[in-house]
Amino acid sequence: MLPISLLLLALAVSLYDRRTGRVPNGVTLPILTAGLLVNFPGTAALWLLSLILYAAWQAGWMAGGDAKLWLAVLWLLPDSAPVMVFLIFFATGLLQIILRRLKRQPLTGIRSPGAWRIIPFLLWSLYVH
Repeated sequence: MLPISLLLLALAVSLYDRRTGRVPNGVTLPILTAGLLVNFPGTAALWLLSLILYAAWQAGWMAGGDAKLWLAVLWLLPDSAPVMVFLIFFATGLLQIILRRLKRQPLTGIRSPGAWRIIPFLLWSLYVH
């Protein structure tokens, strides 16, 4: 039930992100807090993913709201495979590059909503659970 609820929430957040370019803290922070309360102290892989997401945000590779959304979902679903996160980031990044090439847009320097990237991960989580 939880992955389905998160999937529906991610769809709504993705649409909101596409329209406004923002992922609201009012959505991500309660999920992150619940995940931390339920699954603290977490696993080494979960902490490593959290640090990598933080580094990606600091490097400007992803927006803060997108990073918080990923952190929230990962902490709430801690037994999901960390390898799948990287595969999804790779696949969605490749898709974004292909779409930009087809549209003849530059590959860098374009801010685009990123909340939609959580949807393939949640679909995969539904499949394995």
